[in-house]
Amino acid sequence: MVRIMCTLRNRITAIILRYLRIMSRQMPRDATAPSEELPFARQERLRFLEAMLLWTGAVTRRDVAEAFGVSLNHVTRDINIYLQQYPEHLAISPKTHTYIAGPKFSPVYASDDPAEHLGLLQTRAETGSVAVVPLVGGACAEVATLPSPAHGIDRDVLVAVLRAIRLQQGLQLIYHSLQAGQPEKHTIWPHALLNTGVRWYARGYDDAGQKFRDFALSRMDSPQPQAAASPLSRDADSAWKTQVRAEVIPNPKLNAHQQRVVAREFSMKRDRTGWLWSLSLRQALVGYFARRYKLDAKLPADPSSHWIVLRNRAELKSFFLSEASE
Repeated sequence: MVRIMCTLRNRITAIILRYLRIMSRQMPRDATAPSEELPFARQERLRFLEAMLLWTGAVTRRDVAEAFGVSLNHVTRDINIYLQQYPEHLAISPKTHTYIAGPKFSPVYASDDPAEHLGLLQTRAETGSVAVVPLVGGACAEVATLPSPAHGIDRDVLVAVLRAIRLQQGLQLIYHSLQAGQPEKHTIWPHALLNTGVRWYARGYDDAGQKFRDFALSRMDSPQPQAAASPLSRDADSAWKTQVRAEVIPNPKLNAHQQRVVAREFSMKRDRTGWLWSLSLRQALVGYFARRYKLDAKLPADPSSHWIVLRNRAELKSFFLSEASE
């Protein structure tokens, strides 16, 4: 099971990498970007070099050579090409003889977003995958993460769901629900995947319930493709298509200092009434979001365990999960 989950995470990482590669081609970060695109392998090495400069402050030719299994001369050519395009992006430290950021350094290939960098470090720590090395640079610090359960996602189930989504076909399967006394047979037409931070779900139309709902991938067995078209188009899934706004604020029972700490933790901004984390999300995800951050707790919420609350709780309460859900 652990191997299956690692494979899943590695595939997700590969998707992220492909997306970032496409975006780096379509949206160059520097107005002096070369007219001719560099070979992809060279871009990867330069991305690594920039990531090292961003997050560790220095990089050597040997760092790059060892990360990619190339010769030092190969790296020297990479750096010379980089300096031809961005002559003031690199400098050499006279004390350590390492490359450091130059006076006009600004990343062209790497991302300087802390949230993205920490997310990639987490992926690397959890999976051990080297696929993210070009994006995170070398290991500047040990990273530990809490172990995640494998969730029992079967490879054949995931393949069947992804193919059904791509082909817009149905699946007949056995589903193990906590609310049911025994396994049940369902025919579903999945159209999307969603992750709640706890588990993965397939979102789709359920023939038995005659409505759109979420099915945990880990609770599916024996999927069989069904060529019949869905009784309802995915466009009819209003809860998936509709965006709603959640307004999260510090628990009013916290003192002013504590509220500022919470605001900092959640990157809240000040509006006319105080600190606010305002976000848009799919209506179908509101219940999971509220459950994850304990925003669906009964009021009044204890500030010692509930640092944040929903300012517009009344608007969103109808979308909360039932006690037995998830």
